[in-house]
Amino acid sequence: MDKLSILMVEDNQGDVFLVREYLAEQQNAAYDLAVAETLASALDQLARRDFDVVLLDLSLPDSLGLDTVRRVITKFPGTALIVLTGLQDEEVARQAVRYGAQDYLEKQHLSPAMLNKSISYSMERKKSVQEKEDLLHDLIQALKKIESLEGILPICLSCKKILDGDGSWRSLEEYAGSRFKAEVVQLVCPSCRRELDHGESG
Repeated sequence: MDKLSILMVEDNQGDVFLVREYLAEQQNAAYDLAVAETLASALDQLARRDFDVVLLDLSLPDSLGLDTVRRVITKFPGTALIVLTGLQDEEVARQAVRYGAQDYLEKQHLSPAMLNKSISYSMERKKSVQEKEDLLHDLIQALKKIESLEGILPICLSCKKILDGDGSWRSLEEYAGSRFKAEVVQLVCPSCRRELDHGESG
C-alpha cells in the first residue's frame, strides 16, 4: 500500500500528537506525516518535496489567518490544502475554502473517521479541479491552433484555385464571394504590368 504524504503545519504539539494517533488508527490507508511548526518551515519543506495533502493551522508563530492560506496556495497551487481551525477561526476557515482550500476541520470536533474522510475528499476535489484546468488549457491551445490555421488557405499550385470547406475547388472570386460576401476588384500588380507591357512591345 502506497503511503500518502502529509505535511502538518502546526506549532501545538498536543494537536500534532492527536493527528498522528488518528492517522495511525486507519486500516484502509497508510500515511507518512511530516511536521512544520512555522509557515517558513512549511514553505521550505514544500519546496523540497511533493506532499499529497497539507494540514494547515491558521495561527502560527510567523503567520495568521487568511494570509497563511494565501501564501501556501500562491506558491504551491497543486497541493490539496485542509485548514485546521479552532472555534474563533471558523468563519475565516470558510473564507479559506472559498479562496482555494479544499476543506476545513474544527479541532474540537476532530475524529479519526472525519480526518480520513477529509483527506480523501480533498485529494479527489483537488484532482477534479486540476483535470478541469488541464482541459481548459488544452482547449485554449486548440483554439489558438485553429486561429492560426484559419489564416492558411489551401491553394492549387497550378491553377491557383482555393479548396473550399465543402471539398470543391473555387476561383478566388467565387471563394471570396461565398465566404466574405466581398466583391473582387481586378487589379494588376506592377511586376505583372511590366511583363504585359514587355509582351505587347515585343
